[in-house]
Amino acid sequence: MSLLRNQRGFTFTEIIIAISIMALGFLAMAQMQYLSLRQKQRAEQGTVATNVIQFIADRDMEEVKRAHLLNSIAFVEAQAGRPIESHLQHCMSGNPDRMCDMCPCDPLAEVTPDPAAPTITSCAVVDPYSFDPGKVSFSREAPICTAAADSESMIVVKRVDSETVEGTGAEPDITTLTVTYAVKTKNQFADTGFQDLTIRDTIAIQNLVFSAHGEDWSQFIPAWNNVNVPHVP
Repeated sequence: MSLLRNQRGFTFTEIIIAISIMALGFLAMAQMQYLSLRQKQRAEQGTVATNVIQFIADRDMEEVKRAHLLNSIAFVEAQAGRPIESHLQHCMSGNPDRMCDMCPCDPLAEVTPDPAAPTITSCAVVDPYSFDPGKVSFSREAPICTAAADSESMIVVKRVDSETVEGTGAEPDITTLTVTYAVKTKNQFADTGFQDLTIRDTIAIQNLVFSAHGEDWSQFIPAWNNVNVPHVP
């Protein structure tokens, strides 16, 4: 009995210290879980943004190819001596579904409205849960994208830098477009807009180069003396 009377329990201070240590451990575990979930969310967001860029870049490439193909069909028909009026619907002003306003179409205009401009930057708002690259429309007015975006939206910024190298002698002029596609969150776009297209201020970013040279097709089609022929695979 004397041994039992001499035993002591935990003091209040010891209990407080033990609880504090356990609390710190639980807080550390909670923070690690939060960081893990946040990192997972960022990775998923980055994957979606990369896919958005790829779809839009592929769309631009396909439109460049389509414009050149339609021009080429008209040229081949003219070479064969056949009427080409039915093959100019893609560039006739009276056709509401035309690709351009003047024949022949400039394939590089499918990438940017003015391929000769040194730099053109535009933006488009996309819904990552309902995304159709064929319906993405770019605007050169940043406030339009800011107003249209919500917390779930992604904003695609497209910057096109153009350079034309004049040919010498028989060499044709070559126009090169360096296109930067970048995806930002609404908050990132509100902070940096068109200005900063670095990895730090975007979700995903990718560069693509389009180029074309001029050819004279006026021997078979009058006024087609400067047709842009794209260099695409």
